[in-house]
Amino acid sequence: MRKVFAIAGVSLFLCLQSVLAQDWMIRFPADNGFLPTSWIADPIGAAVEPLKPEYHQLAQTIIRKALAKYPDEILNQFLEGVSIVGSLRFYNVGYGGTYMANSRQIVLVYRPTFDSRGFEQRYHHEFSSILLKKNEDHFDGNRWISANSREFSYRAPGIVEEQTGDRSEATRVLAEEQNKTGGSGSSLLRLDEDLMEEGFLTPYNRVSVEQDLNEMAAHLFTNPDLWGLCERYPRIDQKVDVLIDFYRKLHPSMDRLYFRRIAVEATATPEPAP
Repeated sequence: MRKVFAIAGVSLFLCLQSVLAQDWMIRFPADNGFLPTSWIADPIGAAVEPLKPEYHQLAQTIIRKALAKYPDEILNQFLEGVSIVGSLRFYNVGYGGTYMANSRQIVLVYRPTFDSRGFEQRYHHEFSSILLKKNEDHFDGNRWISANSREFSYRAPGIVEEQTGDRSEATRVLAEEQNKTGGSGSSLLRLDEDLMEEGFLTPYNRVSVEQDLNEMAAHLFTNPDLWGLCERYPRIDQKVDVLIDFYRKLHPSMDRLYFRRIAVEATATPEPAP
């Protein structure tokens, strides 16, 4: 199915997946039984609250929109399902989402107070990790890192974030922010123009290459303002270029024009009503 957008007399086409093809992927688990048993045991202690049924439809609508931005071949090869819950905790730290690369699963937290774009961004954030972990050889890590200043080092090493001790650096950063502010840690994902001069969209981008890529992907798929940021901040533009090259290697249709069309769709489609 295709949506047509006419802008300045030019027709732009954005391929959308069928609703039926998407819906079987979206699940609403009632407990933590869908998680690996090693996650449920100490020290991780995974805890899940199910999402109330009255919020299922809105969450599903937003994730349908996210899934529609990928070619069928990408979804069929790299995604088995998206589980949406009401809350998620690991190491007694609240999470907005996570992924299971081996089983090709994404887990997302949804609440009715969430901004629709922010919730969709969480999906693209997590899916980009699965794609990176399964296709690291297609990602130009050296060119990505060269967009940063020579003095900068990520908190965690590796392209796919390497874990030290019993938890990831991302978990430590999230726990520090939650303890400091008493909130969810969402402040880590706020756009920061001072950091953009250095090549980072948000404070969370500075944790690892993986988290840097995750947040860049989240905005590439949802935020039409990213193209203006590319014009203003050369380091951001370089990373966006590397990221698009990565997606294009996964599917040749996912070039710069593809993502420009997605930006048009983002400005043309109204937010779902709560």
